[in-house]
Amino acid sequence: MRIAVAKQAAVDIGLEIGTKVFEVTGARAKANAVGLDIFWRNIRTHSLHDPIAYKRREVGAYALRGQISQPTWYT
Repeated sequence: MRIAVAKQAAVDIGLEIGTKVFEVTGARAKANAVGLDIFWRNIRTHSLHDPIAYKRREVGAYALRGQISQPTWYT
């Protein structure tokens, strides 16, 4: 459960920071010379290949019912 919570928090924080960086710096931050888009793309790719929705469901089931989920491909 702790690993699922940590992954969930890392993805949420990473996406939030990436979004705020682009809000502050504007469209030029996506230029290859600056290279800030790579960090946002990396966190986005990792979050899609390791779906956070499954982790949220597992953490929620543990928090509400004390139910420890069975290991799956997404655990």
